[in-house]
Amino acid sequence: MYDYSGLTPQQITEVGWLQIVHPDDREENIIQWKHSVGSGEPFLFEHRFRRKDGEYRWQLSRAIPQKDAKDNIQMWVGTSTDIDDIKKHDQQKDDFIKMASHELKTPVTTIKGYIQLLLKMNSHGKDPFLSASLQTIDKQIYKLTKLITDLLDVTKIETGSLQLNKERFFIGDTIKEIAEELETTVQTHKIKVQLHANPAVYADKDRIAQVIVNLFTNAIKYSPKAGEIIVSLNTIGDNLLISVKDFGIGISKEDQARVFERFYRAAGKDEKTFPGFGIGLFIVNEILALHNGKIWVESEKDKGSVFYVSLPVNH
Repeated sequence: MYDYSGLTPQQITEVGWLQIVHPDDREENIIQWKHSVGSGEPFLFEHRFRRKDGEYRWQLSRAIPQKDAKDNIQMWVGTSTDIDDIKKHDQQKDDFIKMASHELKTPVTTIKGYIQLLLKMNSHGKDPFLSASLQTIDKQIYKLTKLITDLLDVTKIETGSLQLNKERFFIGDTIKEIAEELETTVQTHKIKVQLHANPAVYADKDRIAQVIVNLFTNAIKYSPKAGEIIVSLNTIGDNLLISVKDFGIGISKEDQARVFERFYRAAGKDEKTFPGFGIGLFIVNEILALHNGKIWVESEKDKGSVFYVSLPVNH
C-alpha cells in the first residue's frame, strides 16, 4: 500500500487512506463502507486509486469481518486488486460492439430492402429454387437485423440511454397478436394462450412486445421436441403476472441465477447446439427493470422451464 501510493505510514495515519481514492468515487465508497460496518456484510466495491505517479487505476476492493465467539466484529481484513486492464478491455469491447452495430445497420437495411423488392417481383415466379432462396435470405436478414438491434440495445443499456415511450394498452391483446404471428412464422409449435385477465397497462408497448417475443422464441428454441408452449396472464394485487412455460431442455440450478447476465451462455453439450450471444434475456431484464418489473425462472434440467414476468399495472 505504501509502495503503490507513495505515502508514508504517518501520512496515511493522519489523513486516512481515502485520500488516494478518486474524488468521484469517494462518496459511494463511504456509503458502501458504512453499510458494511453497520450490517457486518462483506465489503465489495470497485473504485480508482491514485498511484504514486499520479495515475488513477481501477481496483476491486474486498473486506471480510473477523468475528469473536459472540459474533462481535473484532477487525476487518481486506485486499484491493488492480483490475484496470480488465476494465479497459471491457470498454474496448463495448466500443467495438457499438461501432460494429452502427456500421452494419445501413448495409443490412439496404440488403433487406432489395430482398423485399425481389420477393415482390418474383411473387408469381416459376422458379421454385429462386423463390426458396429469396425467402431463406430474407429470414437470415431478419435474424441479422435482430442481432444488430440487440447489440445496439446493449450499448444503450450500458450508457443509460435506453428510452421508454409509454402508452396505455391491453397487454393480453398484445400477447395474443404475438402468439398468432409467431405460430404462422415458426409452424413447429402451438402457443397456447390462457388469459385469466387482460389489464390495461401504462408501458412502452414496443419494448414489452420485445420482452414477450424474446420469451416466446426462447421457449420454442429450447424445446425443439415439444411442439407446444403455454402462456398465462394473471393479475395479483397491483401487478400482472405473465408465465411462459416450455417442455424443453431446462436450465440447471447453477445457471438459473446467471441467465440474465450480459453475454452469459449456459455450459453443456445441449446448450452448445443452440446458437446465440446470450444477450436476449439481459435486455429483457433491463427493459423490465426500467418498468419497475421483475423476471425470474423456475426450471429443472430436462424437464422444461417457466419464465415469470411481473409488471405493475398502474405505473
